[in-house]
Amino acid sequence: RKEKEYMETLVDVFKALSDETRLRILNLLYERELCVCDVMEILQITQAKASRHLIYLKNAGLVKDRKQAQWAYYSMRNDNKPKFLDSLVYDSLRTIELYQKDMNNLHIWLHQKKDTCCD
Repeated sequence: RKEKEYMETLVDVFKALSDETRLRILNLLYERELCVCDVMEILQITQAKASRHLIYLKNAGLVKDRKQAQWAYYSMRNDNKPKFLDSLVYDSLRTIELYQKDMNNLHIWLHQKKDTCCD
């Protein structure tokens, strides 16, 4: 029974990782907790698209959320994270120009984000 549940969980994780936008979000969340509006701004996507992908990652057990006022913040779940994710992010994704650009945009956005959206 446990083996079957583990396989189902693993399949859900791989499905979650099969989308480029979700991989880009995961890369960002490896750096720090982010609000939906942060993801929107950094990746230049709509609120609906950001929320949909974040919820998909949450349902796959990769990220967790917390609510503060009207804002939703997402971060990595480290309690049951598959070990290969660290390698995927650090050894693979962050060697790709698009993901490096996302990281640069994250740092620029956080530096200039003052009283916008969720702060």
